[in-house]
Amino acid sequence: MDWIGTVGNFENAVYVIVLGSFIAAVCNAAFANGGAMIVLAVTSTVLPVAAIVPIHSTLLIGSTASRVAMFREHIQWQIAGPFLLGSVIAVALASRLYVALPERVIAIALSTLMLVAIWLPAISWRPRIAHPWGVVGFVHSFLSTLFAYGALLHAVILHAGLTRRAVVGTMAAALTGMGVFKIAGYAANGFDYRPYLVVIAMSILVAFAGTWVGKLLIEKISERTFRIAFRVLVTLTALRLMYIGIF
Repeated sequence: MDWIGTVGNFENAVYVIVLGSFIAAVCNAAFANGGAMIVLAVTSTVLPVAAIVPIHSTLLIGSTASRVAMFREHIQWQIAGPFLLGSVIAVALASRLYVALPERVIAIALSTLMLVAIWLPAISWRPRIAHPWGVVGFVHSFLSTLFAYGALLHAVILHAGLTRRAVVGTMAAALTGMGVFKIAGYAANGFDYRPYLVVIAMSILVAFAGTWVGKLLIEKISERTFRIAFRVLVTLTALRLMYIGIF
């Protein structure tokens, strides 16, 4: 397999990605956040730079789809629907741009985004327009298609007055649809998913187990402990990716 990076062999690389997908699913179900960055950190250690973002979308599908199934009664479609409309337009544009980016640009941009996302103080921002979710879907999906992490939906939905379970379910519906659009967009613009089908299938399966575990732990895990470990992991990974991009 020519996609194996710093992990010594195919089996170990698969284990690393699958374990990361499981942990990401647990975090997403328990906190409605963190999973995307965990998957990004894990995949950047074993995948070629150009494959990180397209594969990132496939590995998260299991986590988000399983949350749709388990939190479906809490989904607020008046938010998720407009988000998906903006998302499909953004992905069609950004996926064409992504495949043209040099690997060094991708590596530096990803590492910078990870460091900013993990260390920038929380921004308490509320959109002033009456129906913001289409705009949020476009901006979030455009950034996510280029750099794997949109972040805008996470910031805005916290001010929508939803319960914790409604946040988890609504974000899952929005991000599952966006993930499907992204995968189709990368494939239509020439990315070949065939060498990665085994690890994608295994990651999707373990994500359902991770979501189940996360749902059980949703009120029992200390967010402070999670955030400290999360910041350390993401920071170390971002610095490594920055090194690859520069040198």
